[in-house]
Amino acid sequence: MEGNGSLLDMRAISKYFPGVKALEKVDFSLKTGEVHALIGENGAGKSTLIKVLTGILKKDAGEIWIDGMSVDVRDPFHARKIGVSVIFQELSQIPTLTVAENIFLGQEHLKSSYFLDRNSMFEKTRTLTKEYGIDLEPQAVIGDLSPAKRQLAEIMKAVSQRPRILVMDEPSSSLTAAETEKLFEIIANFKQQGSGIIYVSHRMDEIFRIADRVAVLRDGRLIDDCPIGDLNMDKVVRLMVGREVEIYQGIESEGSRFGESPVRLEVQNLSRKGVFSDISFVLHEGEILGLAGLVGSGRSELVNCLFGVDRADSGHIVVDEQEIFIHSVRDALKHGIALLPESRHLQGLILRHTIERNIVLPILRSFTAMGMVQYQKVSQFVREKIEELDIKPPFPQMVVENLSGGNQQKVVIAKWLATQPKVLIVDEPTAGIDVHTKSEIHKLIKRLAQKGVSILMISSELPELISHSDRIMVMNKGRNLGIFNHQDLDQEKIMALIMNDIMTRRREMGATNHV
Repeated sequence: MEGNGSLLDMRAISKYFPGVKALEKVDFSLKTGEVHALIGENGAGKSTLIKVLTGILKKDAGEIWIDGMSVDVRDPFHARKIGVSVIFQELSQIPTLTVAENIFLGQEHLKSSYFLDRNSMFEKTRTLTKEYGIDLEPQAVIGDLSPAKRQLAEIMKAVSQRPRILVMDEPSSSLTAAETEKLFEIIANFKQQGSGIIYVSHRMDEIFRIADRVAVLRDGRLIDDCPIGDLNMDKVVRLMVGREVEIYQGIESEGSRFGESPVRLEVQNLSRKGVFSDISFVLHEGEILGLAGLVGSGRSELVNCLFGVDRADSGHIVVDEQEIFIHSVRDALKHGIALLPESRHLQGLILRHTIERNIVLPILRSFTAMGMVQYQKVSQFVREKIEELDIKPPFPQMVVENLSGGNQQKVVIAKWLATQPKVLIVDEPTAGIDVHTKSEIHKLIKRLAQKGVSILMISSELPELISHSDRIMVMNKGRNLGIFNHQDLDQEKIMALIMNDIMTRRREMGATNHV
């Protein structure tokens, strides 16, 4: 049902950090049965506003009213008690616990004062996942699951509390198209129950599909708040960044121009049992090779083997015409291969360390003399990287978990650029990042390629791959379906190739089962 009652009013909310105005007199409201989208560039203040609402941060000024009553949210437990639940972009899970134990973390079922009733939590989780049509095994250890499954568990944790106000911060960033549809069904269900949803996303197609209203933040201030019907894509982008931004501005090159360039990386018949098999390709100096495929295609697993996170069972890897053997991340770095991982929070950063410590971590030895760290050289180097990548706020001693998602991603990029790689692998480099920062990262990748760095890029956004790759390799279920020049590909051709392979596999399986 579409409600008119005011569920939430945040009035003149301000929050300051040393040298930074994170929020400046921001007003935000939410009606019953409404999806109110909160958008803006990374660093605009979205996450800060959410953290104030959920009691993670204390506001410096302003008021919060829920159901017409003034509240002072003390902490996340108090927020949950008054009906506010949140799905953060940074997953708040304990990897060694099961799905069910994570879903009921803080609200455990007990047999007595001292013993957990795990069977009760398992059964409740089965009921919950069945209700929402989510495929999750309650007894699975959360740390063994894919990012998408972990995200679904986080969503189940939030909805299990039956909140009046449900905050979703980039909830679809790790989900497949089918899983995102399930998410939208959950949102529709909550709307019908009269709950309000605050939806934070950089995916504009999602905003235009599910939002009733849109609030735009920029530099900690509310720029506009209006019905979705009053907006179009161009206007949203202008409000967010304050100027025109070219989205997916493609390269003016064709893959064929690399035919005479030196081969930087050659992969020959690389296989890992049960994951991918007989993968072969070449990557030229200064080339951007895109990897396209659905979730589960084996792209991330392939690059994990190239970076030494996992080991291939067979095949050959050649860098600059010399065969190399990669048994660890140290081996990969020694041979000039670096990886920007899919999850910056789980794999790319030490969130509670500073910008400085994160950037110099892979090369700290180069700043030591006689066993002592040369801190002055470290400081100078880090400041140069901060300036080069425009990391904000530009404070080397800022703790990374206090940065916006886009600036965290810039820290990861700075960290691996510090190793001066020959081959830079970027896995979902712009996931959960605003339009402006996305454009900056695209330009950075192009500049690196122009300087001779070879780029291997994975992205679930096909327009991104098509616009920024010189060639594209298409994968499905661990197989290389083909490599095509940039000018020969479009989105429909890629998907047709993948769907044809899926149907061929199904026919082969059917024939095998028949025999």
